[in-house]
Amino acid sequence: MSGTGGRSVAGDPVVGDLGRYDVIVVGAGVAGLCVAIEAAGAGRRVLVVEKTERLGGMLHIAGGEFSGAGTRRQAAHGIDDDPERHWDEVMRLSHGRADPDLTWRTVRAQGETVDWLDGLGFDFHPDSPGLIHGHEVYSVPRTYWGVDQGDSLLRVLERELARWAPEQVRVLTGTRVTGTVLDDDDRIAGITGITAHGPGSGETAEIVAHAPAVVLATGGYDAEPGLRNRFLPPGCEDAMIACLDHATGDGLRLAEALGAAVSNNGIFLPVMGLIPDPGRPGFAVDYREAFIELPPAYRTPHEIWVNRAGERFVPEDGTSPERRERALLEQPGLAMHIVWDQAIARAAEPLIRNGAGDWTRERFLEEQESGRWIVTAPTPEELAVRLGVDPAGLAATLRRYNEAVRAGHDPDQGRTTLPMTIDSPPYYGITSTASSLLSRDGLQVTGDLAVLRRDGRPIPGLYAVGEVLGNDVFAGDNYVGGMSVTPAMTLGRALGGALGRALAADAS
Repeated sequence: MSGTGGRSVAGDPVVGDLGRYDVIVVGAGVAGLCVAIEAAGAGRRVLVVEKTERLGGMLHIAGGEFSGAGTRRQAAHGIDDDPERHWDEVMRLSHGRADPDLTWRTVRAQGETVDWLDGLGFDFHPDSPGLIHGHEVYSVPRTYWGVDQGDSLLRVLERELARWAPEQVRVLTGTRVTGTVLDDDDRIAGITGITAHGPGSGETAEIVAHAPAVVLATGGYDAEPGLRNRFLPPGCEDAMIACLDHATGDGLRLAEALGAAVSNNGIFLPVMGLIPDPGRPGFAVDYREAFIELPPAYRTPHEIWVNRAGERFVPEDGTSPERRERALLEQPGLAMHIVWDQAIARAAEPLIRNGAGDWTRERFLEEQESGRWIVTAPTPEELAVRLGVDPAGLAATLRRYNEAVRAGHDPDQGRTTLPMTIDSPPYYGITSTASSLLSRDGLQVTGDLAVLRRDGRPIPGLYAVGEVLGNDVFAGDNYVGGMSVTPAMTLGRALGGALGRALAADAS
């Protein structure tokens, strides 16, 4: 388990019946942690069950950006904003396909979530609130992030969870939920599972725990290729997997076994700039280690991007991330190949970066020669062969591009940033494939986050929050800044508090 908060069952053998709780939270990512914190704050006994050995879920690789309007930090920076304008922009960027009611429920309170984190001592990056250019940007700065990306969020949430004694909040890591317990009225009454921390060293044990409310905060399904491909549009199966291995759709499958309704929107918009992992076909290199910096807001593009025919398919200096993403979906194999030469390698900022910011020019030049991800060749035709690109197509494209640079006008794609020709051997290239990182589809829920059956009725006692709902509900057919982490936190907090109050009312 990372950080200082929470309590693992390691060294605390668990077997059989774990007793009764008020709320059981399945999954200890950002949504589950927020549910547990607020339910405990309402005086409820909470059991948190996490199948990995550490808390945090995708926060370990996430940038951790979150958004909110009308915050104290915006006011301190002289930024005029409010939740109504934030909601309008979410609906605009999502092309009207985000769920308007659930989106408003979270957006109207996201500013409060930002202020809550501020009050807990969250270590804001000094540039936030700001505009994030990896996807379509808001009209005003309303996105925030920490100095250590997702780890900054995890530290705060773990610290807040650790305020509660084990008698109030018990955390079981290394424990996989396998099913639910139903009472005589077919209402959810608990969970069953298998823990890696059995009575003997290296043993597993079956467990059961009881509660009138079970919250699925198990995250997405993108690390399970079969399940992921079930929801992808046809022709997108070549997309690389970019999330952590634990995202296998456990909560979605558990709820489906109970008759839960699941969306099937057929939406996919790729994450761009990730590098195929040579050691794991179908998976991307962990982007904490390396990714390709594509947005021109962060780095002036000197290279060209081509498809398998060796043809450019988008202006490399275009400011619309969505245009790039949709153009990539039309390319064979969802692949793009980035091409440059020796002169560009020595003049341009490093093409490869990571969140730690430790890709210096020297490190990049060394990576060029290592042959790990980047290929090199003395001629464009030979480079094309090594990239799996049509040689004649790439050679012709380079000739036309160099003519455009010399003329200061790009008739093919309308690119306006034309800093250097690409004609100084050796030539270099790297392949990047469209990647899936967030699950687009998920469980359908009521406004109070109760899981719905396929016939439209709620499953009594079962709730869901976070990525298990699918990102489409808050972003439609696009990516919208902060509309993954922030709804998980905001609605997680709201759900935990609401369950706490409702259970207290029932007890009285």
